[in-house]
Amino acid sequence: MDGLRSGGGPLMRTWATSGMARLDAGLLRMASRKHRLIGIALLRIVIGLATVMYCLADYGNRRFLWGPDSYNSIETAKAALSHGSFSLYLFSHSTVWFEIVFHLTILVSAVYMVYGGRALTLVQAILMWSLHNRNQDVLEGGDNLVQILVIFMVFTVSNAYLAPGAKRRRARFSEQTGPSVPTVLHNLAAYLIVFQTAVLYFAAGYWKITGKMWQDGVAMYYVSRLTGFQMWPAYAHLMSNAYVTTAVSYFTIFTELALPFAILSARGWVRKANTLALEGMHLGIMAFMGLVCFGLLMIGADCTCLRDEDYRALKSRATSLASRLARRVRPAALPGPSPAHEPAVSVLATQGSGADA
Repeated sequence: MDGLRSGGGPLMRTWATSGMARLDAGLLRMASRKHRLIGIALLRIVIGLATVMYCLADYGNRRFLWGPDSYNSIETAKAALSHGSFSLYLFSHSTVWFEIVFHLTILVSAVYMVYGGRALTLVQAILMWSLHNRNQDVLEGGDNLVQILVIFMVFTVSNAYLAPGAKRRRARFSEQTGPSVPTVLHNLAAYLIVFQTAVLYFAAGYWKITGKMWQDGVAMYYVSRLTGFQMWPAYAHLMSNAYVTTAVSYFTIFTELALPFAILSARGWVRKANTLALEGMHLGIMAFMGLVCFGLLMIGADCTCLRDEDYRALKSRATSLASRLARRVRPAALPGPSPAHEPAVSVLATQGSGADA
């Protein structure tokens, strides 16, 4: 026992030293290099696109839904706001003011989708909050999550990819050798976005697994019977199959509960498989239930769960697959003259010209 006690002290000190060294290396890495730049850029594009689609989908009914003379009056909308919430649409009863704010929302969202940047993110957040808070009856879902994520995005670099001047920005980042405050803010905000997304999915999966219909595997059957969310009649017919609806119900629970663990996994294929499964689920929601903006926003949040190296690996694999398919599809080249025969042909041609002379 005395030997164990005497050996325990150095062992514990070794573990503590190793743990502190890893913590220091992690903090230095977080302060010196920006992470998840590709996922944040994709989220920026999705937020801008979803907001534009949300406005244009009911453009002809905009005054009825969000205008000063809407069925949901300004006074009713103000009463429905939670403490600290606001909406630019509620500042005035003027139709001109409404038209200016509404069309400014479309314009800013389109520009934000292309250019990004912190200043545009802040303007986008204000206009998007205002639109959502004007009439909460027509929201599809996903708005609560994106209202939180866009706050964090103000502190991130959202235009390091898929934006004009992106390569120049990345070159500037690569020249940075030491820790910096903007890098710390970006990484902290990016990890908070991922954390918020993971908590949302885990909570959704937990509440599903405690529900009787989800436990029995029949939840998707009843969802397919909601006539207000049915884009394709074959969807209800498909979910009438007991095996299909059970598999889809359990698949949904599994992928949602697994996301936090997949994010923390050191294996890239686990993160990619789980994220792609979630995005496939939301593509199905968009196609079968018609919740397009909701599906887009959730896919945008899913994109932040992959690391930059995950996207590079996916791009490399897609490029390799495309080249293999191109080689198979490309017709075989016609056989040409052998290089060994070319001198003989030229000699014959020379002799023939001499005989003619």
